[in-house]
Amino acid sequence: MRTQVVCLALAIVLVCPFASAQWVQPNGPYGGFVYALAVSGTNIFAGTNDGVYLSTNNGTSWTEVDSGLTYTYVQALAVSGTNLFAGTDAGVFLSTNNGTSWKEASTGLTNTYVNALAVSGMNLFAGTWSGGVWRRPLSEMTSVERTPSSIPRAFVLEQNYPNPFNPSTTIKFELPKASLVSLSVYDILGREVSVLVNERRDAGVYEVKFDGSALASGVYFYRLQAGDYVASRKMLIVK
Repeated sequence: MRTQVVCLALAIVLVCPFASAQWVQPNGPYGGFVYALAVSGTNIFAGTNDGVYLSTNNGTSWTEVDSGLTYTYVQALAVSGTNLFAGTDAGVFLSTNNGTSWKEASTGLTNTYVNALAVSGMNLFAGTWSGGVWRRPLSEMTSVERTPSSIPRAFVLEQNYPNPFNPSTTIKFELPKASLVSLSVYDILGREVSVLVNERRDAGVYEVKFDGSALASGVYFYRLQAGDYVASRKMLIVK
């Protein structure tokens, strides 16, 4: 038996209890088409037919961030740590500084019309127009690199360098065995402002570049969790 709830307005205005749940449109990034959205910490990115736009205040205002994109028709976005990927009609592009600059990452793609992106494990997948699905290791494109060395004897989270810094710094950590790794940055109130790593990593020594250009001056903390190992350190942004 189906129960139908009908809200009627006759001479007396009746308010339907289900009408309170609704969509609210903030200020749009562009008056045209929005094809993709991606979130990185407190940053929201929108891919449009006029480039990439960034909001740092939950959509209240937007800034165009597509310097270096050779084609501004952006149909797909994907985030891996501090790395932002954009799929365009001219291939895949990568930004490591929240869209301030971009570099092409399309080597090997025979069909550069990219309309879907997804990060899975250690790889970036690209869906193309009539060209199928393509895969490329993130390590070939991103600023997260494994340093060739012997396998570490213990888990280690080192102090970032330089510190204080403006606008970027490097965080180094060591893994004695393969682990599910989470590395995030938090403000003084304990709010997560950036996710740098969130995936399984092999044993080794790693360096991650963190760009704080979108953050205010002050004290921040970065926290590493790898298996049962948890450590955090303090860093300072001075502008």
